[in-house]
Amino acid sequence: MTDLIRIFPAYEDVFYDDIENHKKYFLPICSINLKMIDPSEDQWLHIVSVKEIYEGCVGENKSEYHTQFTKADMFGFDVIDGKYKFDADWNYFSAHTEIFPEDYGKNYSDAEIEYNMNDAMYQLKKEYYQKHNKLYDRDFNRPGLEVYDIRRLERLRKLTFEDLEKDGYSEYAEKRLQNKIFGIFEELNTNALPLEECNFGGENLIEKPFKADGTLMDYIACLEGYDFQQNSADQVFLFYDKELKKAVICLEYT
Repeated sequence: MTDLIRIFPAYEDVFYDDIENHKKYFLPICSINLKMIDPSEDQWLHIVSVKEIYEGCVGENKSEYHTQFTKADMFGFDVIDGKYKFDADWNYFSAHTEIFPEDYGKNYSDAEIEYNMNDAMYQLKKEYYQKHNKLYDRDFNRPGLEVYDIRRLERLRKLTFEDLEKDGYSEYAEKRLQNKIFGIFEELNTNALPLEECNFGGENLIEKPFKADGTLMDYIACLEGYDFQQNSADQVFLFYDKELKKAVICLEYT
């Protein structure tokens, strides 16, 4: 893996301040140095996802907290010293209840359970990556995680990366990872092409980060969200504007 890409980076390396709140809502997936696209640009950017992905669009019912670059399934960040600062009010998010083992007997909504499922799966796949230096590429067939109550969270949290190592071989999963750029990206826009000219053109994005002059931010990369959490967007897009010092993440479902 090139030293210009960092997989599962630490929160402290991704977010500029208020680590506690950024950690409450976001999942750091990878960091990219723009030298990969332009050798003269020594700038770190980050692809992040969110924990509360479950049904509908994140933030769709919180329009009062939307900003120019934070809307439904779109999250804007100020880029400060190579790190991110969320550009909207934290009330933009809906789910943030952490479920502790001693509270499994209480009643929780599906959204609250899935928020915790996403975090637990992220931690599990992060441990697997740190052990094997590659994304999880086996057959994750566990019917016990498909039940519709809190038991699925309890069962997921009991899994370790050693359990994943025992999973069956999957030719499909192996080839899928082999086809990814650097084993992670669906697309890395090294030619700095306009979005509409790329293989992943964002046709199903609900919102796109248009600037005040009506032009679209530069498209940097996209990857498949399911490699990192339980429920996710099919594609997670990263956009960036150097003058505005803004990075934007967009979620796409296809």
